[in-house]
Amino acid sequence: MIEHPIFLLRHGQTEWNLKGRLQGQLDSPLTTKGQAQAFLQRDILKPVFATFPQIYFLSSPLGRAWDTAVIAADGYPVQRNDFLKEVFAGSWEGRLRSDIVAERGGSAAEEDMFDLFLSAPDGEGGESLETRCRSALTALNGPTVIVSHGVVSAFLRGLVCGLDVPDIARLSHNQGVVFALHNGVETMLETRADAEQYLARTRA
Repeated sequence: MIEHPIFLLRHGQTEWNLKGRLQGQLDSPLTTKGQAQAFLQRDILKPVFATFPQIYFLSSPLGRAWDTAVIAADGYPVQRNDFLKEVFAGSWEGRLRSDIVAERGGSAAEEDMFDLFLSAPDGEGGESLETRCRSALTALNGPTVIVSHGVVSAFLRGLVCGLDVPDIARLSHNQGVVFALHNGVETMLETRADAEQYLARTRA
C-alpha cells in the first residue's frame, strides 16, 4: 500500500475530447472550458498546498496535462514525468472514437474509453501500462500531486486502491476535480471546501 497521500488530476477538456477523437500520446489544446477546469483544480488544491508545503508536483509532459499542471500548481514547481503519459493507442490515435467503434463494435462513450484504448491492436496494451504505472507509484517519496490522463489516472487510482482491471475500467474520468488517495481509499474533491473537510478528517 502507498503510504503517502496522492492528489490526482486529469487534464482539462481538450479540443479532441470535444470532438470525440482518441488522443493517446498525440495532443490537442485545452478548450476554454478545459482551462476553467484547471483553475478550479487550482482552487481545490490551495488547502492541500497549505497542509503539505513541501509537496511534490508531477505531470505528464504531454501539452494538455502540462498546461493543466501549470495552472493548477499556482507557482509550485512542476516536474515532468514520462511514466504519466497517456497510454499509447497506436494507429488509432487521432481518429474519431465513433469511427473506430463502427469498425470493431463496443462503445465510443467517455466512460468506456478504457477498453477502447487498451484494445488498440498496435498500441501499448494493459500489461505495459500497468508496469509503468507501478513504476510511477513506487518512485513517490512523499505527498504528491499528479496530473495525468483519463486512462493512466484511472489505472494509478485503481492500483493505489487495490482494484482489479474490470473495476479500474469502471472508475470515473472526471475533469475539473481532484482525486485524493490515502490508505487505499479514493475521495473525489469537487470544491475547496471538500478539500478542507477531507484534510481535516484525514489529518486529525
